[in-house]
Amino acid sequence: MLLDIVMPGMNGFEVLGDLSRRSIIDNLPVIMISSEDSDDVVLRAYELGASDYINRPFDSRVVRRRVSNTIRLYAKQRRLTSLLSQQYNERVKNSRMLIDIMAGVMELRNGESGRHVTNIKKLTELLLGCLVHRSDNISLDNEERSTIALASALHDIGKMSIDDAILNKPGRLTPEEFEIMKTHTTIGADMLHELGRHHAGNALMEYAYQIARWHHERWDGKGYPDGLKGDDIPIAAQVVSVADVYDALTSVRVYKDAIPHEEAIQMILDGKCGTFNPLLLDCLLEVQDRIAETLARPADVVAFPTI
Repeated sequence: MLLDIVMPGMNGFEVLGDLSRRSIIDNLPVIMISSEDSDDVVLRAYELGASDYINRPFDSRVVRRRVSNTIRLYAKQRRLTSLLSQQYNERVKNSRMLIDIMAGVMELRNGESGRHVTNIKKLTELLLGCLVHRSDNISLDNEERSTIALASALHDIGKMSIDDAILNKPGRLTPEEFEIMKTHTTIGADMLHELGRHHAGNALMEYAYQIARWHHERWDGKGYPDGLKGDDIPIAAQVVSVADVYDALTSVRVYKDAIPHEEAIQMILDGKCGTFNPLLLDCLLEVQDRIAETLARPADVVAFPTI
């Protein structure tokens, strides 16, 4: 688009600002052409997203060349963006595949239903989607929410080191056994920290560490392993904590039937499973109908305890 500044109705800056707000300018290069040549005017044009600025009077041959150069530059940028997107999607696909394999191994080791990890990921996605719309203080884009949901699959990776006699005990644990079971949080975090040393700055590993260590912390500080309280608990761990408790309640265990959806929701709201971020509880209420639809499960699935 070749755009003047002085025009009837909307001036060029107003048109340019509107194109920027609607993100049209991302795919439509705009070259400003004007007799206004002060530094402030030129700088404002660039700040609003103009690709180039041509002063009047001009040579039409120069304009054609600069238009041609701008179009070629945009075409190269779009090809590069497409290539990077393909590479990113391939990495995400590979990450998902590897984590699904690890999660499947963990579920077999834990004696779980085979749906627990999948349910946690779906619940995490639902709760995060609601959370970012309800809170001005939590800013997570689609990629970050997807990464947290993917990382949630590793929340119980530390259970790989728990003795089978405790991990798959068909009944209530003794206080001593429960203390051993609680160490799965720190063991898992240590495992992920060691892996993260080889992938510094990797968001997936950072979220996985937070979730593994702190998904049993509680809003009132009465959780474990570190007794974190309130917003000292990373938001990723807070969300997975709610998802984990809900799925544990509504899953069949060897010593109990599954608790109905409505009853499980009420138990969490009433604080019978520990205290949670009030904002997350509001989100749980908001998405409860979608949870029931998303996590429809076979009636004959049996799983061992998630502690």
